Amino acid sequence: MNFKILRELSVIKTLRFNWRYFKWKGFKLPVFVSKNFLLKNTGGKVEVSEYKTGLIKLGFGSIGIFDKRYDKGIWENSGHVIFSGRSDIGLGSKVSIGRGGEVCFGDRFSITAKSEIICNKEIVFGDNVLISWDCLLMDTDWHDIYDKDRNITNFDAKIIIGDHVWIGCRSTILKGVIIPSNNVIAANSTISKEFKVTDSIIGGANKVLKENIRWGDIQ
Repeated sequence: MNFKILRELSVIKTLRFNWRYFKWKGFKLPVFVSKNFLLKNTGGKVEVSEYKTGLIKLGFGSIGIFDKRYDKGIWENSGHVIFSGRSDIGLGSKVSIGRGGEVCFGDRFSITAKSEIICNKEIVFGDNVLISWDCLLMDTDWHDIYDKDRNITNFDAKIIIGDHVWIGCRSTILKGVIIPSNNVIAANSTISKEFKVTDSIIGGANKVLKENIRWGDIQ
């Protein structure tokens, strides 16, 4: 095991998480939980693609502009989480899944730090997805909006992120968004609709900024 991971690891939280979700299979410790990661609600259900030690890491890593002593991550699950391979949910990140919500993480999913995933319906990530810091992905408005006949007008809507997508820092991805594979979301963007382009930079307020681009694979 990497010494840095070992130094940040919370044995108690790691054992608690793995036993709660996987029972005896959890003794292989597929999920590592850091000391800075709060297990606020270990309800719901979690599935992993294999019971490989350290396949998923919650709350590890560091980045220069954040203070790891104070940036706490949060796990709050009342729904269903599927890990389809390796995932790293970095320092200070928060995952909140409501009852009936489902989040699917593809293989080699990574959050750098301090990003938030809030799910009441469904959020799907493909393989090789990289999310930078201070990003928000949210498939709900939390509060209902009604028309004049008292009908709800703002239903929750799923988010789908394709394979090999990079979401730049301080970006917001809202309900109903579909980002196809092989795209980049520019830093500080607000995305609120479905796109059909590939090999493009999408940014600002729902604009295609550049086409025919490439970006490196996650290692």
